[in-house]
Amino acid sequence: MKTSKLFKAYSSGVIGAGVAMADMFYNRFVHKDYDSDEPLNEYKNFLKQQNVKYRDAIGLMTAVRLRERAIYTYKGYGVTISSIITAGVGNAVDIISDEAKPFYSLPGTINMFFFIEGNLTEAAFLQVFITATEAKTKMMNELGVVDPQTKTIATGTSTDSICVAASQTGNDYEYAGSMTALGQAVGKLVKISLRDTVKQR
Repeated sequence: MKTSKLFKAYSSGVIGAGVAMADMFYNRFVHKDYDSDEPLNEYKNFLKQQNVKYRDAIGLMTAVRLRERAIYTYKGYGVTISSIITAGVGNAVDIISDEAKPFYSLPGTINMFFFIEGNLTEAAFLQVFITATEAKTKMMNELGVVDPQTKTIATGTSTDSICVAASQTGNDYEYAGSMTALGQAVGKLVKISLRDTVKQR
């Protein structure tokens, strides 16, 4: 997806990890047998083939078919935020299980993009990460997603990624926790999106 202007983004993706300015946001589909010793360089080469400058891009990867994505926009209480979420939970993990062990994981994943019309503080960016993760973990429980190794309720997958992008214009958002309109909007978007997309694989 290309935005009409540069957005400030915090991302845990392969391309543009950390804090970046970007106007291109990729959720790249890869097959479940994808294997690269240098995924960053491989992704850069992929973007080059698409005539995309990686320095202006945020890039996540998923083995979920992109047609299964959920796209929603929330408007209310002065907040305008859109989300694009894909979810595959075949490599679901219960992070707090005493029996959890490192294992090879596939690039399936829960990938979440949030696009916010507003000016966020550094704290607000990070609180969107927290709020979205809390909502995701709650939905794993509600949907009964199980870690296949421990047989306990999963908290997410081993390869989850998130990107929070803001226009940095318009309304000011100092915080984005669970007691704010912005935080509650994030929670609602995660809830309806994961209800649409999660399938125990």
